[in-house]
Amino acid sequence: MTASIPVVDVFAGCGGLGEGFNQLKRNGQFHFDVRLHIEKEVAPIRTLQLRAFYHQFRNGRIPDSYYQYVGEEIDREELFNRHPAEAGEAQQRCLQVELGRGTEQALVNSSVAHAIGNTRDWVLIGGPPCQAYSTIGRARNHNRPLEDYDPDGDVRFELYREYVSIVAKYQPAVFVLENVRGLLSASRKNQSIFDRMAGDLKSPADGCEYSIYSISREPSCLDNEPQSTDYVVRLENYGIPQARHRVIILGVRNDIGVKPLALKAKPGRIAASEVLADLPAVRSGLSSQDAPQNWMRAINQIVKQPWWNDIEHGVQERIKSALPNLLPKDSNRGGLRFLDKATTCAYRPDWYNDERLPGTLNHEARTHRKDDLWRYLYAACYTEGIDRPFRISDFPTGLQPNHRSVETALRNGSFADRFSVVPQNAPSRTVVNHIRKDGHYYIHYDPSQCRSLTVREAARLQTFPDNYFFEGSRTDQFGQVGNAVPPLLSYQIADIVADLLVRERARRNGRSDA
Repeated sequence: MTASIPVVDVFAGCGGLGEGFNQLKRNGQFHFDVRLHIEKEVAPIRTLQLRAFYHQFRNGRIPDSYYQYVGEEIDREELFNRHPAEAGEAQQRCLQVELGRGTEQALVNSSVAHAIGNTRDWVLIGGPPCQAYSTIGRARNHNRPLEDYDPDGDVRFELYREYVSIVAKYQPAVFVLENVRGLLSASRKNQSIFDRMAGDLKSPADGCEYSIYSISREPSCLDNEPQSTDYVVRLENYGIPQARHRVIILGVRNDIGVKPLALKAKPGRIAASEVLADLPAVRSGLSSQDAPQNWMRAINQIVKQPWWNDIEHGVQERIKSALPNLLPKDSNRGGLRFLDKATTCAYRPDWYNDERLPGTLNHEARTHRKDDLWRYLYAACYTEGIDRPFRISDFPTGLQPNHRSVETALRNGSFADRFSVVPQNAPSRTVVNHIRKDGHYYIHYDPSQCRSLTVREAARLQTFPDNYFFEGSRTDQFGQVGNAVPPLLSYQIADIVADLLVRERARRNGRSDA
């Protein structure tokens, strides 16, 4: 049996990119083994440790105690005490350090060296923090160059050098770097950030050279199209229920004599409802004096508001039809689990479902202000009759938020989609880190629930398996999901990398049967 190929995951977040590599099997065997995750935040590290613990049993049966833990029957200490060897290995594989801090460099170096051992055929994956390149973040700063609004130099921009330094020092056979689409148009000191990053990755050190490829089309070297949008992967074309566009750079060490294949587009696009419809319905909460009757009363007051008559008749009728169907029971609020409500995702049940789960994890609804409950109900009913995204100008004047950004949105369209409904019949908009702050961009399409998405629903759109448990506060959980690479995309990337390394092994052995 061939040993699994080591993988090191830097800027790991909660592990979405690593999960796809960990899940890939070839000839019945797991092809990769993510032996090291490097992440600086506490909550994602706890999530990574738990998932690394889960993967310690991947060649055997996952212990009942894992399901007892996520089902709140035992605590984390008890779980790890029952399986000390696996828990110790999981914790060793998750390094909580902030890359770029010189005091931590020796620890990073020793951890990477231990993870890869003596092999040269290992894989580096990761996505340096992307907020510095994000088009949304730059829009808030009027698209000025980074140094104009951060004269000291955005440290998140410089963090990609930490990725490059690992490539230079340990020279993986393949690396995968993920980032936001805004990377292609961002600049600093009148230089394209993408060009600078690509140049550093191609020649990270003397005598160390890489060819850089797009995976959204057949191999084309970066020399030919230095800022080509070919490097943008449109995830909705590859079976991901989300219109998420990301830059993926695949680097291959120059002594490797084969080229990678491209991702294979999937027929059709996956609508959000295909991964959300089976999840238990939960009602939102009321931010003051929450109780079922108070929640119901607050929402029903929508028909008594002075701006009610400003709503067009068709939308009024849809709201009136929705009001009797509001979820009244407090037991439907949500929580960690639903012991009496099993879920079966119709889309890719082999990927999402786990029949041993005690219920639905990380599926608790937020509480909302009364006026936001009205906005969510209105928006969900309004979008039933249109085939375009909801805009803030679609609210009647009296229901528009009292926020300084509203006037700007109405005047020039900036952030006009601040309130947006997840479509039933199309891929969701991109799930981003902002979801941890509020759910306005992610209103559930079902008016009877009158709420924004739960963590589990966001995780479904991001293609995390249902048994992937997110640690930390609910805000922490949302942030982890929003920052992640969808594991189902990572799985497809892992398959490309595996294929390349298998063909390279055959080439070295003088065979053509790969």
